[in-house]
Amino acid sequence: MKRLAITAIASFFASVGGGSCLAAVMLGAHVGTEGAPTSKADFVALERAIGRTLAIDNDHEDWTVFPNADRVRWDVQAGRLPMLSWRIVFSRGNPAGGCATADSVIAGAYDAQLAKQAAAVKALGVTILVRFNYEMTNNEENTCFTGFPVKENPGLAGTKYIAAWKHLVDKFRAAGATNVKWVWAPGHKAYEKGLWRLFYPGGDYVDWIGVDDYNKFDTPASFASDPGILAFYAATSSLGKPLMIAETGAVSDPKLNPDAQTLWLTTARTFLKGKPAIKALVYWNDPGKYRKENPGYGGSGYVLQGPGLAAFKAMADDPYFK
Repeated sequence: MKRLAITAIASFFASVGGGSCLAAVMLGAHVGTEGAPTSKADFVALERAIGRTLAIDNDHEDWTVFPNADRVRWDVQAGRLPMLSWRIVFSRGNPAGGCATADSVIAGAYDAQLAKQAAAVKALGVTILVRFNYEMTNNEENTCFTGFPVKENPGLAGTKYIAAWKHLVDKFRAAGATNVKWVWAPGHKAYEKGLWRLFYPGGDYVDWIGVDDYNKFDTPASFASDPGILAFYAATSSLGKPLMIAETGAVSDPKLNPDAQTLWLTTARTFLKGKPAIKALVYWNDPGKYRKENPGYGGSGYVLQGPGLAAFKAMADDPYFK
């Protein structure tokens, strides 16, 4: 299996962090149900299927679990860049059981916990991506975070979000955890509706700007003409930050030719080559909650299979995708 050496990742990351126009995209994935005991084996199985080590592993971690040092060390040993998607919920198994609220974070209620977590991250001694409280304008968890549905008062929700984000980042920086690169990633609707501006913490507090965008329907659609992708690039490409497709996926259906998954990936491969500010694409290789199934649907949700897997492998084989 072709491995992406750790030194190559470090070199790449340093270049994009410095604003280089290096023409390359880091290819990554989230694999399997969150917290599944087979997640490592499932991740390696995908890498074997495409014949190479992926550049980024997107691992989701709850409020007190972060950081999963074992997962980080496992990724680094394999030559991957860990991305820890840090959720605000106390337990993924019980999302109704509460979360860290913005008001509590801002008030310093979690400062002792954050100090320990920052020290643990610093002790890792390697660069990691941290994607804190992603999809902040449309994720149901943020009703808990803000204390009200975001859509009821996006201005106030954004003010709370930015203050909490800055408080958290400041705590990590004060602890010397400078090995963190902060990934800010709304869902696609935030860009389409212009809400992202209300939640953006500013260039001094963000290292990467991302978007989460899927084709959630069993209908072929082009990544290159998707309104969310286009709005994301139009809004952020001039901000001087490396951009990331932080989550993406499309529904597989082997009865269709091309199916939604295959078309989404083949058009993404071409589109990204013409958008040099985008430096990473991370696929969501999981069944997911796709919104529409045709009668007799025979696919596996967002899980790569058949022609879709072949399209992802073709992307992985393309030298533009590291």
